[in-house]
Amino acid sequence: MMRIQLLQIFIAIVSLSLVTTQCMNQKAQVQNHFPGACATDIGVGDRGIPWVLGCGPPVGKGDYYIFSWNASKWDMIPGVAVRIAVEPDGTPWIVNAGQQIYKRSANGWQQVAGCARDIAVGQNSSAWILGCKSTGTDGFEIYTRSGSGWDRVAGAATKIAVEPDGTPWIINTGGQIYKRSATSWKQIPGCAKDIGVGQNDSAWILGCTSAGAGGFEIQSWNGSKWRTIPGSATGIAVEANGTAWVINVEGKTFRL
Repeated sequence: MMRIQLLQIFIAIVSLSLVTTQCMNQKAQVQNHFPGACATDIGVGDRGIPWVLGCGPPVGKGDYYIFSWNASKWDMIPGVAVRIAVEPDGTPWIVNAGQQIYKRSANGWQQVAGCARDIAVGQNSSAWILGCKSTGTDGFEIYTRSGSGWDRVAGAATKIAVEPDGTPWIINTGGQIYKRSATSWKQIPGCAKDIGVGQNDSAWILGCTSAGAGGFEIQSWNGSKWRTIPGSATGIAVEANGTAWVINVEGKTFRL
């Protein structure tokens, strides 16, 4: 009888432990998952407030609605876009399907002269864009904000991200990765589909290897090589402190 009672107590303890572990895992998932809006692109500042472009259906020429997280739910923001980036102070910039560029100003959008396919911004409005003109093989022309205009920078890319200090990283059509160093580009080993960077070279990429239905491997840079993180994603952005945010194939948003 005593053995049976001890066995029952042991089983109860193990069951409680499993339930507790499951609850903790569920809690962690809830903390990291930002439910409600289906996203196609994401940008985030250093205050941990993400901005996303919804999943559609597309509006007009192919734009998506804009949403901002308010700590409990997504607020829909007037305007539409196809690409979004956020300064460290939380100010978003967008590019719409017409390749026009806008910066958030107070409660509206201020148009910025230029034509872009992608955009990235650091602190103090240190903006970089991929222009509308293809170079032929490696992607689109690269420009950096200079006063009220844009200066052409040698090179070409299909994706761009910027550290808080304004240092850009790019990906070209072959998936090759480069970081701006002084007046040239330094190649970083690896192959990427998308990229996001924080301060002190805290770079994250979606690698070229498929990981799951429609998503790609998530990898972080440790200074010499890429470390693969469990999971898969279709879009990525990085806070100034190096914390990554991803969108999965279902359009769900997660903070890693």
